[in-house]
Amino acid sequence: MKNTLDITLMEELSNLEYFVVKAPVNTADFWREWQEKYSRAFMSKTAIKKILKTKKLNYEELKRYKALLKTYEDTVLYLENIKRLALSLRGVFDPEGTNDFNDESTDFDP
Repeated sequence: MKNTLDITLMEELSNLEYFVVKAPVNTADFWREWQEKYSRAFMSKTAIKKILKTKKLNYEELKRYKALLKTYEDTVLYLENIKRLALSLRGVFDPEGTNDFNDESTDFDP
């Protein structure tokens, strides 16, 4: 019999599984999937920040939303890291992660 902590961990992993990019990094599908997941994580993080700033929350709600915010911050970091990996595999190297890669002349499609 699994203890409740193990069950809770499995539930959390199941919830986060959506954000795992499964398409190979050298495909156009990767970028489509990455953009969808990054946008969702980033916008979720933004929404939580707005709730924390504009709503009067009780202690339990505050604790829950702060934990969710940290989860989305970690998720965005994960997605940014795999983006850097995918770009570096294509020969675009940014060691500090500071380049926005907004140059329209750069073609990232295969």
